[in-house]
Amino acid sequence: MAIPVTLQDARRQIQLDENDESHDADLVQFIDDAAAWVEEYTGHILVARDVTEPFRGFGAVRLRAWPINASAVPGVAYVDAAGAPVAIVGARLDLSSRPARVLPPAGPFYSFCDAQQAFTVTVRAGYEAGDAAPGNFRRAMLILISAYDSDREGGEVFQKAEASARRLCGRLRARSL
Repeated sequence: MAIPVTLQDARRQIQLDENDESHDADLVQFIDDAAAWVEEYTGHILVARDVTEPFRGFGAVRLRAWPINASAVPGVAYVDAAGAPVAIVGARLDLSSRPARVLPPAGPFYSFCDAQQAFTVTVRAGYEAGDAAPGNFRRAMLILISAYDSDREGGEVFQKAEASARRLCGRLRARSL
């Protein structure tokens, strides 16, 4: 999946002629910034990629990244006392609710020697090719792009646009992490 807003969409949003390329560098940055805002606010990954999240402890962990394909395989790893990376094979995904959980290979705990052991979970998350991101994400991005263009100092126009984007994205935001 590509970011839900194209350069042509952004041109239309700020009322440029569709052949006017004079603002394209700014528009590309506005699109990237708006996509980052949506991802940060909602926890949804707009373009599928591998996401690595750090954790500590023994048991199941909750991932911020979403959506996660049911066929995704989580990679769990930690660094041992000698400084060598160690992969934990067989970790399982629980996608029955959001946030998704990553469970140890067998039983309720990972086989670390310390409850404060740092480890990472890497999983492919985001909207894959052919998946459609929610339409409200697209609308929120367009509102933010307009505000970036008209209120480059981040004043009142941008604050109102961000409040509108929050309302559009709010119901799809992760409730507990």
